[in-house]
Amino acid sequence: MLIRRAKEKELRDMEKIYAEGRAFMRRTGNMDQWKDGYPSEDDIKRDLDEKTLYVAEEDGKIACVFCCMTKPEPTYERIYDGSWKHDGPYATVHRIAASPDFRGKGVAGLCFDFALSFFGDVRADTHRDNIPMQKALLKNGFEYCGIIYLQNGDERLAYQKHIDNETGELLDALDIDGMPTGKTVPRGQRFGEDEYRRVVHIVILSTDGRMLIQQRQFFKSGWPGQWDVTVGGSALAGETGRAAAERELAEEIGLSRDVSHMHPTFTIGFDRGFDDFFVFVEDVDETSLCLQTEEVRAVRWATCEEIFKMIDSGEFIPYKKEFIRLLFTCDSYGMLRTLDD
Repeated sequence: MLIRRAKEKELRDMEKIYAEGRAFMRRTGNMDQWKDGYPSEDDIKRDLDEKTLYVAEEDGKIACVFCCMTKPEPTYERIYDGSWKHDGPYATVHRIAASPDFRGKGVAGLCFDFALSFFGDVRADTHRDNIPMQKALLKNGFEYCGIIYLQNGDERLAYQKHIDNETGELLDALDIDGMPTGKTVPRGQRFGEDEYRRVVHIVILSTDGRMLIQQRQFFKSGWPGQWDVTVGGSALAGETGRAAAERELAEEIGLSRDVSHMHPTFTIGFDRGFDDFFVFVEDVDETSLCLQTEEVRAVRWATCEEIFKMIDSGEFIPYKKEFIRLLFTCDSYGMLRTLDD
């Protein structure tokens, strides 16, 4: 599923989803929220003009529409009978509604995770009678904080979700030959001139010619929400590429494998470092994997052609297609094979 800014030509479709959202509220006992046709056409157009309106899209269909603001919400300045859990910059989610065809399929969580990608902190509010939204917020890791009041005086229940960014980890500074210089650099800090780092990627292929791919969480700082090869990450200080590969496999998808006997299938140099790729063939049961929710949203198997289509649609990290095809030709010993073998 892809999240992108809404388009003006989709106005009628979004109006329909909001109308269905109002009807759903009434059926679930919420009689007072979103009255008098709110959000109106003018509300939608204002969100479009302010570039705060987004949609979640799947197979060309709008699954969900929501407003995501990165400016402070004035009505959140005062909170009663409680307090916000964290201070600092935050994003706010307003006016979220799912299409009936996608209701109950986790699209709200997808939108919340997208909002987390801005500051790692999201606030939202909802009506006391909106039980489905309260359940969705709690299910997706939000905490109840207290009561806020809208500009017209209406009461709302306030919620917040906060995640800590990747901090405290150290990376080795490498020289141009990939050897440690003895210096370490905190993750997120810029490396100096003539300093490089090591990244690893692990690619699992199936015996029937598919690749296990992962969807990155929307609150990740790099390529949020995009699909990627099986596993990837930075080698930490003191780690070899093999050790980093084992750790990332275990952390991200809960797969324990010994790669100490493997050398990288190939290593690619990039602007600020070295990227070791480990490719092997194994028919992993993806339903048995334990995903690291801080990193990975989902996994699935995909053919080479399916990944090409995902690259074209903007759902997959935009690797060169020739490179993706190359990955599909590698076996567990790092040798190359033809796609017909």
